[in-house]
Amino acid sequence: MIDYRMPLYIQLQDMIIKKIEDKEYLPGELIPSERKMAELYGVNRMTVKRTIHALVEKGYLYRIQGSGTYVAKSERVKVNMGFVNEMINAGITAMLKDVGMTVTNHVLGKGDVEAGRFICAKLGLAFDEPVYGLHRVRQTGDKAIAVEYTYVPKKFFQDMDEIDFKNVSLYDYMEARSHTPRHFVQNLIVVEAAEKEANLLGVKEGSAIFLMEYIGADISYNIVEFTESYMNPENIDFQYMVVNADEN
Repeated sequence: MIDYRMPLYIQLQDMIIKKIEDKEYLPGELIPSERKMAELYGVNRMTVKRTIHALVEKGYLYRIQGSGTYVAKSERVKVNMGFVNEMINAGITAMLKDVGMTVTNHVLGKGDVEAGRFICAKLGLAFDEPVYGLHRVRQTGDKAIAVEYTYVPKKFFQDMDEIDFKNVSLYDYMEARSHTPRHFVQNLIVVEAAEKEANLLGVKEGSAIFLMEYIGADISYNIVEFTESYMNPENIDFQYMVVNADEN
C-alpha cells in the first residue's frame, strides 16, 4: 500500500528489498522492467528509475546492458569484515588521526529524515520512529576522502539541529550526550560510483569505490548510529589481519 506522506521512491525501495529478503525475487533473477514496475505499483517511470538506481548502488541489484536488471548474487565483490569491536572508534576521523592526518567536514545537509524500512531496520527502530540524518564530505586538505551519510535515532539526540557539525565532531557530541558508539559492526563492499558520489569524490561515474557500512552501539548496546561511507580507493587503503582461531 502506498503511503503518500513518504517519498514514493523510498517506499518502492522498501517493497523491493522485502521481496528480495522474502525470496520472492531470487539471486540472479531478472526483475520486471521499469515500465511493468511502474504499472504494478502505480507510480511513474522516473520514480522507478530512481529506485532501481539506488538499489544498484546499495548492492541489491545489478544491471546488464541490453538485458535488464537482476537481483545481486551473494558472491558479488565483497569483503565482509563482520566484527564487533569494543575498543576502536570506527569513524573516518579516528582512522585518519591514527596515521597523523587531520579531517575537515563539509556538511551537505542535516535534519529529520523519512528513513524508510531499510534505515529503521539498521537502527533497530520501529518504522515510524524519528530519525536524524547528517550528510558530510570528509576531507584532508582539499582532497575528498569520503562521502558519509549518517543516521541516528532522534530519541537519543534531540538537539542535533543546533550543532555546527562543520566544526564539532559527531562523536564528541554523542559522547556529551552519553551515547558514544563503543561497539561496532562493519561491512565493506565495492560498488559503482553513482553520479553524486562520483562528483564529490572526484572520480568517474561508474568507477569502483569502497562503501563501508557501520552500525555503532553505545556502552548499553543501544544502537546509536548507522553510517554509509563512500570512499575513493585511490585515497585510502584497508589492511586486514587474519588470526588463526586456534591461536586465541
